[in-house]
Amino acid sequence: MKGISVSVFPVGSKVIYPSHGIGIVEKLENRDVAGSTEPCYVIRFQRSGMTIMAPVRSSISVGLRGVIPRREVSKIMKILKDEKGNPIESNWNKRQKLYLEKIKTGSIFEVAGVYRDLYFLRNTKGLSFGEQQVFDSARQLIVSEIAESKGIREDKAEEMLMEALTN
Repeated sequence: MKGISVSVFPVGSKVIYPSHGIGIVEKLENRDVAGSTEPCYVIRFQRSGMTIMAPVRSSISVGLRGVIPRREVSKIMKILKDEKGNPIESNWNKRQKLYLEKIKTGSIFEVAGVYRDLYFLRNTKGLSFGEQQVFDSARQLIVSEIAESKGIREDKAEEMLMEALTN
């Protein structure tokens, strides 16, 4: 498209957007953002069908990234196997806020830590309604990215998660 600069993620790229998961860059469009014209990614999310626009210049700072390489999946498994995890904040409201901040970083490794911590908390103490939602979201983000990275079905990725957490 005329007037749009070269992008880090070309049209057709699969990308990860924090809290939303895997999307596909459908096109680049010039859009008016805060009074100036900027190139923006138009990203459609496979699971929800939702479409968002993300300015190219700020895409990295908001956590937009490519799918992790296959070899990085072992790092996720290592994080999940670490039963000690991080010290868990005693106040559920503060815990939930902390977990949401970690998910918003866009790092799958932070998301894995959140999932692991909530998995063990759920098995010992139980989760608040909000924490259960964060837990379910983290699980979906991890499962879908592992499946995409390894080229496997999501149910197989789910089995990998459970194996890492229980062995």
